[in-house]
Amino acid sequence: QELDAARKALPAKLAVQAATIAEIEKLLQRERAELEDTEAFRKDTERQQKDAESLLQKSKAKQGQVRNAKEGEASTRELDSAKKVIDSRGEDLGKLTQVLTEQRAKFKEHEDKLAAEQKEYQRLEAAIAEQAAKMEQDLVAARAAREEAAKALRPDSLRKYAVILHKKRGSAAVVAVRDGTCRGCNMNIPPQLYNIIQRGNSLELCPNCNRIIYWSKLLESPPEPGNNGAKS
Repeated sequence: QELDAARKALPAKLAVQAATIAEIEKLLQRERAELEDTEAFRKDTERQQKDAESLLQKSKAKQGQVRNAKEGEASTRELDSAKKVIDSRGEDLGKLTQVLTEQRAKFKEHEDKLAAEQKEYQRLEAAIAEQAAKMEQDLVAARAAREEAAKALRPDSLRKYAVILHKKRGSAAVVAVRDGTCRGCNMNIPPQLYNIIQRGNSLELCPNCNRIIYWSKLLESPPEPGNNGAKS
């Protein structure tokens, strides 16, 4: 059961890594769109600046052709307006250049992170495939050992064990009783039942959790001959 559960849990590790990659890919999509918008805005600002510079040149040419004060004032206003647009767009371009530099650096950082996570995914995938193959071999051996052990049990005991195991949904079906307490549900069992299981000659169930119970000391290794626990 433990091997089978561990084997089934392996794909979850890959799923976590895949989710990390998906999040970075989404982030890169948003950043790519923002980068494209900023670049488009900068190109439009450059176009506006060039238009203003062209207008400035035309205005300067007109100044030499003014015929009266009214035309001179109009030409001067046109020049001032063109200069303001050029100055303003120049400031905007400086800010946009800085923003683009920062956006490109962040985009590159996340591209590198994505590449690293994809490489880790490939490494993890190979490692998990190797683990799964090893676990499958261990499962085959464990199932064979389980079938061999089952042959030594009475059919009715084996059926009872299988029913309990199914009800407990993979948790332990056989648990120890230590100091009068069932280790499956941590509840005290009746004193009379505790005395019965200490004999170790019958199949008993915990009245609280309905698991098969046994006295913990029955499975403890006996002390070696001549070793009474005294210190030399």
